[in-house]
Amino acid sequence: MEKISNNLNFMLAKIPGILNSTFLKVLVLSFILFIPGNTFKSSGQRLSRDLNVDLLVNQVGYVPQAGKTVVTKGTRTGKFEVIDLVTQNVVYSGTFKPNTGDFGEYSVGDFTSFTQEGHYYIKSDTLRSYPFAISKEIYQSPMKLIVEYFSHQRCGASISGYLSPCHLDDGIRQDNGKYQDVTGGWHDASDLRKWVEATLYTVFGLGKTYELHDIANPQREKILEELKWGNEYFFKMQEPQGYLMNNIGGNENRWTDSEIGTKDDRIIRTNPVNMISQFNFVTSEAIMARIIKAQDVNYSKKCLDAAVKCFNWSIEPDKETGPGIIGASIQAAIEMYKTTNQDIYKNFAVAQAAELKKLQAKKQEVGVGGFFYTSLSSQEPYKHIWWGCFEFISLCDLIEIFPDHKDVPILKEMISDYANQYLSFFSQRNSFGIIAYGLFSKQDPGGNRKAGNYWYRYFMQPELRWYVGINANIASAGIGLLKAGRILNDPKLKAIAQKQLDWILGVNPFNSSTMIQVGYNNPVRFINGGEFRPPVPLLTGAVMNGLTGDHNDQPDLIIKNNWQQSEYWTPMVAFTSWLMAEISNI
Repeated sequence: MEKISNNLNFMLAKIPGILNSTFLKVLVLSFILFIPGNTFKSSGQRLSRDLNVDLLVNQVGYVPQAGKTVVTKGTRTGKFEVIDLVTQNVVYSGTFKPNTGDFGEYSVGDFTSFTQEGHYYIKSDTLRSYPFAISKEIYQSPMKLIVEYFSHQRCGASISGYLSPCHLDDGIRQDNGKYQDVTGGWHDASDLRKWVEATLYTVFGLGKTYELHDIANPQREKILEELKWGNEYFFKMQEPQGYLMNNIGGNENRWTDSEIGTKDDRIIRTNPVNMISQFNFVTSEAIMARIIKAQDVNYSKKCLDAAVKCFNWSIEPDKETGPGIIGASIQAAIEMYKTTNQDIYKNFAVAQAAELKKLQAKKQEVGVGGFFYTSLSSQEPYKHIWWGCFEFISLCDLIEIFPDHKDVPILKEMISDYANQYLSFFSQRNSFGIIAYGLFSKQDPGGNRKAGNYWYRYFMQPELRWYVGINANIASAGIGLLKAGRILNDPKLKAIAQKQLDWILGVNPFNSSTMIQVGYNNPVRFINGGEFRPPVPLLTGAVMNGLTGDHNDQPDLIIKNNWQQSEYWTPMVAFTSWLMAEISNI
């Protein structure tokens, strides 16, 4: 600054008369200092500075008793401080611990023991986090946004659908060419299709959220209203034999003129939807029958009758089976028992758990165990990215509803093996605590990561034609881990469950929340601009498919318009809502 002033004095001295004044010196000096991009160096403090928001936290926050960690890139052993946003007081101090894992070198700090409700941020030297809150009600707002998201996704003549009314001419049966009313329901994802397989997740996801909410929570009424709207579509998609048809619009992802009998009418795929979805329908209708009974007995009976018909069709001989189907069937039977108190469903659930036991892997000398094989004849580990961990969740629910059953010790062993030898095993192999997508027995799928005799990946292989992000997988695993933590009295499992939600809401290498307009650095949303216009708009509260991985199984943030990462599919939204509701009840 002194050098600049001396130079200015020299220049002004060359200007005669009135220009050589103290006032003008100050004026010119101010002009020079504020020229954009000036190269003068000052020995004083900078007038502005960049903030290194490199401390990763859940960008929404935590319930008081939840596990809480802060993660940052690189090797760091110093102190971090939790600072009150209002008072600027340091309310908690901790220490980073280096953690070299599958995603590289990171450092992790734990502040689980800090439970005081309030608004905070974390600071360490020149690094800081985004602000967050600790509150018992912290997830009420994002769960409310999810309900609103589904309301905007309504198809038909609704008052809340984003381009309502639409598709009032759905649809034409594929098998006989006749018109059948299957209007209503929800669009799935960022398109106009109404997949039964996908949109069913809305009913049991919101249904579980409804039951976990406190009875005085005003949001329950909105949830029930949304459930009733979408459920009418599934009634229409149920055939007299009991099963649900597959979809409408699967091959006609377009707007229509909403006039019945014209050329643009969409086709109903009348073949049965897959077996997991059949049992998911039973689960959904059993929940609906239970939660609405006090308000509408007749509607409750309609739901239960639909569930019974589908259940009876689904358990007929020669149906497809496997770990996912068995898990979904146990869940369906449990919900039917909770609604009817009939032992037939209890006995079915217990018997199915015994079948699942036959598929569970034993722990190897080196590596993992507790996972399930695809079938008795195949030693390939079972994995699915978005159907959900019902094989795990259902075992936990069996114990919680039948705590005195003679098979509880066997069920506890199955739960412990899956939680500790499988999910927790991989959670400890990376600094973010997320669980893996699955194991591979035949060849390296990319990444060259092995656990015993198996390769493993956290993400689906990007070389596949069909691959998506991990949000449904980790959210559903988080639900099971919370339940297992209660059953086994293991707070470590509950902490791992929290880490799955943390990843979705910003604790990932890109400091990116993948819930639309919740948190910061949302990935660029997917816009389906090729099949129909106008495209699906930005829908607040949507949960994206989730971050993907590259060939080497390293986390990947795709910047371009990409459906694998940034489309919002129903299972991802439903499982995230359910997980937040479960965490809120810790």
